[in-house]
Amino acid sequence: MKKMLIAVSLIVVAVASGCGKDSAAVAKVNGAKITVADFKRQVEELPPQMQQAVMSSAQARKDFLNDLIGIEVVIQEARRLGLQKDAEYKKRQEMRKKEMARAIQDGAKNDLFESLLKKELADKMNKLSVPSDQQVRDYYNKHKDAMRTADGKQISLKEAEPQIRSRMVQEKQRAVYMEYAAALKTKAKVTVDDKALDALGGQPADAGTGSLQLQHPPMQNKGNK
Repeated sequence: MKKMLIAVSLIVVAVASGCGKDSAAVAKVNGAKITVADFKRQVEELPPQMQQAVMSSAQARKDFLNDLIGIEVVIQEARRLGLQKDAEYKKRQEMRKKEMARAIQDGAKNDLFESLLKKELADKMNKLSVPSDQQVRDYYNKHKDAMRTADGKQISLKEAEPQIRSRMVQEKQRAVYMEYAAALKTKAKVTVDDKALDALGGQPADAGTGSLQLQHPPMQNKGNK
Protein backbone atom coordinates (compact mmCIF):
# COMPACT_ATOMS: atom_id res chain seq x y z
CA MET A 1 0.00 0.00 0.00
CA LYS A 2 2.89 2.38 0.70
CA LYS A 3 4.08 2.02 -2.90
CA MET A 4 0.59 2.83 -4.10
CA LEU A 5 0.40 5.94 -1.93
CA ILE A 6 3.82 7.09 -3.12
CA ALA A 7 2.66 6.71 -6.73
CA VAL A 8 -0.55 8.58 -6.05
CA SER A 9 1.35 11.38 -4.36
CA LEU A 10 2.88 12.20 -7.75
CA ILE A 11 -0.52 13.13 -9.17
CA VAL A 12 -0.46 16.83 -9.92
CA VAL A 13 -3.98 17.41 -11.16
CA ALA A 14 -6.49 19.20 -8.97
CA VAL A 15 -8.77 16.54 -7.60
CA ALA A 16 -11.46 19.07 -6.79
CA SER A 17 -11.69 20.58 -10.24
CA GLY A 18 -15.46 20.70 -10.24
CA CYS A 19 -16.07 17.96 -12.83
CA GLY A 20 -18.22 16.06 -10.34
CA LYS A 21 -19.93 19.00 -8.61
CA ASP A 22 -23.34 17.32 -8.87
CA SER A 23 -22.06 14.18 -7.13
CA ALA A 24 -21.91 13.54 -3.42
CA ALA A 25 -18.75 14.71 -1.65
CA VAL A 26 -16.64 12.02 -0.02
CA ALA A 27 -14.59 14.75 1.65
CA LYS A 28 -14.35 18.52 1.97
CA VAL A 29 -11.07 20.38 2.32
CA ASN A 30 -11.49 23.99 3.43
CA GLY A 31 -14.81 23.99 1.57
CA ALA A 32 -13.49 22.38 -1.62
CA LYS A 33 -15.19 19.08 -2.46
CA ILE A 34 -13.60 15.79 -3.36
CA THR A 35 -16.56 14.09 -4.98
CA VAL A 36 -17.34 10.50 -5.80
CA ALA A 37 -16.63 11.34 -9.43
CA ASP A 38 -13.24 12.80 -8.50
CA PHE A 39 -12.36 9.74 -6.43
CA LYS A 40 -13.32 7.29 -9.20
CA ARG A 41 -11.44 9.28 -11.82
CA GLN A 42 -8.24 9.14 -9.77
CA VAL A 43 -8.66 5.41 -9.14
CA GLU A 44 -8.99 4.86 -12.89
CA GLU A 45 -5.54 6.40 -13.32
CA LEU A 46 -4.02 3.55 -11.30
CA PRO A 47 -2.75 0.25 -12.72
CA PRO A 48 -5.45 -2.49 -12.73
CA GLN A 49 -4.06 -4.29 -9.67
CA MET A 50 -4.01 -1.10 -7.64
CA GLN A 51 -7.53 -0.22 -8.77
CA GLN A 52 -8.75 -3.56 -7.49
CA ALA A 53 -6.86 -3.15 -4.23
CA VAL A 54 -8.42 0.25 -3.57
CA MET A 55 -11.99 -0.65 -4.52
CA SER A 56 -12.06 -3.98 -2.70
CA SER A 57 -10.80 -2.78 0.68
CA ALA A 58 -12.45 -0.20 2.95
CA GLN A 59 -9.10 0.62 4.56
CA ALA A 60 -7.44 1.02 1.16
CA ARG A 61 -10.18 3.43 0.08
CA LYS A 62 -9.64 5.46 3.27
CA ASP A 63 -5.89 5.52 2.66
CA PHE A 64 -6.41 6.54 -0.96
CA LEU A 65 -8.82 9.32 0.03
CA ASN A 66 -6.39 10.51 2.68
CA ASP A 67 -3.72 10.83 0.00
CA LEU A 68 -6.11 12.78 -2.24
CA ILE A 69 -6.79 15.10 0.69
CA GLY A 70 -3.02 15.55 1.05
CA ILE A 71 -2.76 16.49 -2.62
CA GLU A 72 -5.63 18.97 -2.26
CA VAL A 73 -4.12 20.75 0.77
CA VAL A 74 -0.81 21.10 -1.11
CA ILE A 75 -2.63 22.60 -4.11
CA GLN A 76 -4.54 24.97 -1.87
CA GLU A 77 -1.30 26.06 -0.18
CA ALA A 78 0.26 26.74 -3.59
CA ARG A 79 -2.71 28.94 -4.46
CA ARG A 80 -2.50 30.72 -1.08
CA LEU A 81 1.13 31.55 -1.85
CA GLY A 82 0.09 32.94 -5.23
CA LEU A 83 2.08 30.45 -7.31
CA GLN A 84 -0.68 30.51 -9.93
CA LYS A 85 0.58 34.01 -10.80
CA ASP A 86 4.12 32.76 -11.43
CA ALA A 87 5.34 33.35 -15.00
CA GLU A 88 6.62 29.78 -15.42
CA TYR A 89 3.31 28.39 -14.18
CA LYS A 90 1.37 30.55 -16.65
CA LYS A 91 3.68 29.44 -19.46
CA ARG A 92 3.02 25.78 -18.66
CA GLN A 93 -0.72 26.37 -18.60
CA GLU A 94 -0.60 28.01 -22.03
CA MET A 95 1.37 25.06 -23.36
CA ARG A 96 -1.17 22.68 -21.82
CA LYS A 97 -4.05 24.54 -23.48
CA LYS A 98 -2.35 24.30 -26.87
CA GLU A 99 -1.71 20.58 -26.39
CA MET A 100 -5.35 20.02 -25.42
CA ALA A 101 -6.59 22.01 -28.41
CA ARG A 102 -4.35 20.00 -30.72
CA ALA A 103 -5.49 16.71 -29.15
CA ILE A 104 -9.14 17.71 -29.67
CA GLN A 105 -8.44 18.70 -33.28
CA ASP A 106 -6.60 15.44 -33.99
CA GLY A 107 -9.37 13.46 -32.33
CA ALA A 108 -11.96 15.19 -34.48
CA LYS A 109 -9.99 14.35 -37.63
CA ASN A 110 -9.72 10.71 -36.62
CA ASP A 111 -13.45 10.56 -35.88
CA LEU A 112 -14.22 11.96 -39.34
CA PHE A 113 -11.75 9.56 -40.93
CA GLU A 114 -13.25 6.53 -39.19
CA SER A 115 -16.83 7.67 -39.83
CA LEU A 116 -16.24 7.95 -43.57
CA LEU A 117 -14.52 4.56 -43.76
CA LYS A 118 -17.46 2.95 -41.98
CA LYS A 119 -19.92 4.68 -44.28
CA GLU A 120 -18.13 4.04 -47.57
CA LEU A 121 -16.09 0.89 -47.03
CA ALA A 122 -17.90 -1.18 -44.40
CA ASP A 123 -19.61 -3.44 -46.95
CA LYS A 124 -16.38 -4.11 -48.84
CA MET A 125 -14.52 -4.78 -45.61
CA ASN A 126 -17.17 -7.24 -44.41
CA LYS A 127 -17.06 -9.13 -47.70
CA LEU A 128 -13.32 -9.75 -47.56
CA SER A 129 -12.49 -13.44 -47.50
CA VAL A 130 -10.90 -15.03 -44.44
CA PRO A 131 -7.36 -16.30 -45.10
CA SER A 132 -7.29 -20.05 -45.75
CA ASP A 133 -5.07 -22.44 -43.81
CA GLN A 134 -2.81 -22.76 -46.85
CA GLN A 135 -2.48 -18.99 -47.17
CA VAL A 136 -1.54 -18.74 -43.51
CA ARG A 137 1.09 -21.47 -43.94
CA ASP A 138 2.49 -19.73 -47.02
CA TYR A 139 2.68 -16.42 -45.14
CA TYR A 140 4.40 -18.11 -42.22
CA ASN A 141 6.96 -19.84 -44.43
CA LYS A 142 7.72 -16.60 -46.25
CA HIS A 143 8.33 -14.68 -43.00
CA LYS A 144 9.49 -17.58 -40.85
CA ASP A 145 13.01 -16.28 -40.25
CA ALA A 146 11.67 -13.03 -38.79
CA MET A 147 9.25 -14.74 -36.42
CA ARG A 148 11.37 -15.26 -33.35
CA THR A 149 11.26 -14.40 -29.66
CA ALA A 150 13.64 -11.90 -28.09
CA ASP A 151 16.11 -14.69 -27.28
CA GLY A 152 16.07 -15.94 -30.88
CA LYS A 153 13.73 -18.92 -30.42
CA GLN A 154 11.69 -19.81 -33.50
CA ILE A 155 7.94 -19.17 -33.14
CA SER A 156 5.89 -22.11 -34.36
CA LEU A 157 3.12 -21.86 -36.93
CA LYS A 158 0.57 -22.74 -34.24
CA GLU A 159 1.78 -19.90 -32.02
CA ALA A 160 1.93 -17.37 -34.83
CA GLU A 161 -1.30 -18.38 -36.63
CA PRO A 162 -3.74 -16.02 -34.78
CA GLN A 163 -1.54 -13.01 -35.41
CA ILE A 164 -0.88 -14.02 -39.00
CA ARG A 165 -4.60 -14.31 -39.74
CA SER A 166 -5.26 -10.95 -38.10
CA ARG A 167 -2.47 -9.28 -40.03
CA MET A 168 -3.55 -10.77 -43.36
CA VAL A 169 -7.09 -9.48 -42.82
CA GLN A 170 -5.69 -6.07 -41.90
CA GLU A 171 -3.57 -6.05 -45.05
CA LYS A 172 -6.65 -6.79 -47.15
CA GLN A 173 -8.55 -4.01 -45.37
CA ARG A 174 -5.68 -1.60 -45.95
CA ALA A 175 -5.63 -2.49 -49.65
CA VAL A 176 -9.33 -1.58 -49.86
CA TYR A 177 -8.65 1.71 -48.08
CA MET A 178 -5.61 2.53 -50.24
CA GLU A 179 -7.64 1.99 -53.41
CA TYR A 180 -10.38 4.28 -52.07
CA ALA A 181 -7.89 6.97 -50.99
CA ALA A 182 -6.07 6.78 -54.35
CA ALA A 183 -9.35 7.45 -56.18
CA LEU A 184 -9.98 10.52 -54.01
CA LYS A 185 -6.44 11.80 -54.61
CA THR A 186 -7.03 11.84 -58.36
CA LYS A 187 -9.87 14.33 -57.81
CA ALA A 188 -7.96 16.49 -55.32
CA LYS A 189 -5.56 19.35 -55.92
CA VAL A 190 -2.37 18.24 -54.15
CA THR A 191 0.95 20.09 -53.99
CA VAL A 192 4.09 18.90 -52.21
CA ASP A 193 6.94 21.12 -51.00
CA ASP A 194 9.95 18.88 -51.60
CA LYS A 195 12.35 21.30 -49.89
CA ALA A 196 10.24 21.36 -46.73
CA LEU A 197 9.99 17.58 -46.85
CA ASP A 198 13.76 17.19 -47.24
CA ALA A 199 14.33 19.58 -44.34
CA LEU A 200 12.50 17.16 -42.06
CA GLY A 201 15.21 14.57 -42.53
CA GLY A 202 16.75 13.55 -39.20
CA GLN A 203 14.21 15.44 -37.11
CA PRO A 204 12.40 13.42 -34.40
CA ALA A 205 8.69 12.83 -34.89
CA ASP A 206 6.36 14.90 -32.72
CA ALA A 207 4.77 12.40 -30.30
CA GLY A 208 2.01 14.89 -29.55
CA THR A 209 0.46 14.79 -32.99
CA GLY A 210 -2.44 12.51 -33.74
CA SER A 211 -2.19 9.70 -36.26
CA LEU A 212 -4.76 8.10 -38.46
CA GLN A 213 -5.54 4.50 -37.85
CA LEU A 214 -5.34 1.46 -40.16
CA GLN A 215 -2.07 0.41 -38.58
CA HIS A 216 -0.93 -3.19 -38.94
CA PRO A 217 -1.02 -5.18 -35.68
CA PRO A 218 2.49 -5.85 -34.33
CA MET A 219 3.91 -9.22 -35.23
CA GLN A 220 6.16 -11.25 -32.97
CA ASN A 221 9.22 -10.54 -35.01
CA LYS A 222 12.76 -10.86 -33.79
CA GLY A 223 13.30 -8.45 -30.94
CA ASN A 224 9.70 -8.48 -29.77
CA LYS A 225 8.16 -10.72 -27.19
